[in-house]
Amino acid sequence: MTDRVSVPKRLLQRFHVQSSLPSRKRRGRRLFSRWGKDTEVSSLKESPKGELKTEEDSRLPASVPTPKRRRRRNSTQRLTDTNPQKPNTLSREKRRRFWRWSLLWLSVLSILGVSVASGVLLLTKLPPPIDCKQISPLASDSDRLYCAQRGAASRKLEPLVAAIKLVASWTPDHPLYPEAQRRLKEWSEVILELAQQKLKQGDQMGAMTIAQKIPVSSPLYPEAQAAIATWQEERQKVQETIGKFKEALLGQNWQRATELIAQVSDSEQPYWNASRIQTLMQQLAAEKLAWQQLSEARDLAKMSRLAKLEEAIALVSKINPKTYIKAQAQREQTRWSRTLVQLAAINFKNQDFPGVIKVLAGIPANTPLYQEATDWILLARASQAAKTNTIVALMDALAGVRQIQPDSPLHQLASLRAALWESQLQGVTQLQIARIAASMEQRLTLTYAIDQAQKVAPGHPQRLLAQTFIAQWRKEIQQIDDQNKLMTAQQLAERGTIEELKAAVEIASLIQLGQPLRLDAQNAIAQWNQQIETSADQPILDLARTFAERQDLIAAISTAGQIRPGRALYTEAQKVIVGWVAQVQTAQDRPILEAATALATQGRFDAAITTAAQIPPQRALYKEAQTAIASWSAQKAASSGEVPSSAPAPN
Repeated sequence: MTDRVSVPKRLLQRFHVQSSLPSRKRRGRRLFSRWGKDTEVSSLKESPKGELKTEEDSRLPASVPTPKRRRRRNSTQRLTDTNPQKPNTLSREKRRRFWRWSLLWLSVLSILGVSVASGVLLLTKLPPPIDCKQISPLASDSDRLYCAQRGAASRKLEPLVAAIKLVASWTPDHPLYPEAQRRLKEWSEVILELAQQKLKQGDQMGAMTIAQKIPVSSPLYPEAQAAIATWQEERQKVQETIGKFKEALLGQNWQRATELIAQVSDSEQPYWNASRIQTLMQQLAAEKLAWQQLSEARDLAKMSRLAKLEEAIALVSKINPKTYIKAQAQREQTRWSRTLVQLAAINFKNQDFPGVIKVLAGIPANTPLYQEATDWILLARASQAAKTNTIVALMDALAGVRQIQPDSPLHQLASLRAALWESQLQGVTQLQIARIAASMEQRLTLTYAIDQAQKVAPGHPQRLLAQTFIAQWRKEIQQIDDQNKLMTAQQLAERGTIEELKAAVEIASLIQLGQPLRLDAQNAIAQWNQQIETSADQPILDLARTFAERQDLIAAISTAGQIRPGRALYTEAQKVIVGWVAQVQTAQDRPILEAATALATQGRFDAAITTAAQIPPQRALYKEAQTAIASWSAQKAASSGEVPSSAPAPN
């Protein structure tokens, strides 16, 4: 029993390759077989002898021997090549044919079994239930009756009506007519029960509407029509009673209304149940309370006081709107509200805008004049805001009055106010822009600010303020111009030449009297004039000093005397002149004083005194001469024993 797979000869011939002639003689034919993927087996497969094949062996065709079986396969192959008609191959072919016929008969038997089972199931299976929610238009009348019966079982009106409509048109010759009549009677009884329930609830119209759903073909149709006629008669009586009760309430006839309530309390009609009688009593109580509130409000309004009038309006607003007195109360409330609106108009004319808001705040929202009062309040608040005359306030005022609709009685007044505030807003905006520009404190921005402020028209509330700012900004421009002039003059004066100093003085002199920089300009001019005079007189004084250094004091005094009073160097010139004059006088008077001194040393005091007295006052040696004279007079008196007397001062 070999372990290799036998291959039919006809398959081996497809892959038979002859070797070379020497090889054929030496080894014979060699067979190479290749098998496809269909001959591959699993990674581990057990051979007939119990051997396990590896995955690598399983990937090889059955005709390709593994290393373990190579020698045995070669020997077997040689036997196969020499004897292709081996009996083992024929037995395998027979087995294949046997299994093929077996599988064929097994398939036929399976198909027959499935067919028989399906037929049995179809014969024994129950039909599907009827889907009443989606019943087909082709459904039979029995199916429709079944669905109608199922719907009517809920005892609800709509399914019952639908069921009745389904069978109401069936004639006596219809196969299901007896069953339909029986069901129609049952369903009509249920509908009458539903109508009775509506009647017990006090809804006569609802009860009659439900009873009218019973068709003529129903056995209960006469009974339903009789009930409807009875209910209509009762409903008419109820309407008459309610009409009388309403008339009593409208006429404030509380006694009559009470009597009608007593009558209906004794009635056996199902409409007049306890809840409806209670409703009538509540309505009567509400009307009495409303009449009492209206009477109190009228008494308050008669006092002709604002607070009482507002209290009366508020009291009327509390009246139940479902009462008949509410209409009369609203007329009274409208009349009183009109009085408040008139008072508000007077306050608005007097510019009492908070008073307008205070007066109209008491008008309720459910009154006809509430919208007009709201418009007055909007206009008053806007006017109050516009009084501050600022951009934000004027914008708020415009936004407020623009809420007043064209159909309002105040629309025309609001439009006039809005036009005025728009003009004010434009002026305020222009002035604000001008102020912002002027805050930069530049000549160009100040000029632009003045141009914007001049656009404020005469008669505008901001006109006076604009003119004030214009005058202020013009002064600031003048100050800027004067500042520039003074700075230019100072820059010229810094160079120090006489011509530039004179030009600086001329420019600074353009700053007019009354200007803020006038004093600074005058101080600078005085300083620059002093510099000019100093520059002009300094050479003269220097020349005089040169003469003095040369001992030509007369020429020095004469030269320095050329400096006129009021000049910058006049004081200094006079000072040096005084010194030089003193030197000249000293030189002139020194010989006289020396001569007098010589005479005094000789004892000739009288001659000495007379000689020294020749020096006049305001001379340089005058004090020294007078001192000497006094000394000599004392000496003279001492020598003669006389009391010394002061010598008379010479003229």
